[in-house]
Amino acid sequence: MINNEKAKTRDARRLSDMARIQAAFEFLYNDTASYVGAAKDGCNAKGALVSQCNLKTYLPSIASFKDPGKYRYSISTVPSDESYAVTFTLEKSYGTLGAGTHILTPQGIK
Repeated sequence: MINNEKAKTRDARRLSDMARIQAAFEFLYNDTASYVGAAKDGCNAKGALVSQCNLKTYLPSIASFKDPGKYRYSISTVPSDESYAVTFTLEKSYGTLGAGTHILTPQGIK
């Protein structure tokens, strides 16, 4: 029972982190009409950690962002003019999202 609650707490943190990351990307897009600036000197390769993204202007703590468990927040689509994708994993079903791997894009979480 306690392990189940700990997993739910980690998942809540993951979703909170994704909301903050998405907001930072959107602030960047609003300022530059592109997401590509996030890849400058940072998350410019598939598999890179999201903590390497050049988003500190919009999310000062980005360098410390990491999954609260055994998974990773990683780039699955390098930021470009129109898109980006961050992969993360939920341990349990959370709301309408099932357990497993999910992707954050400008359109939300899939």
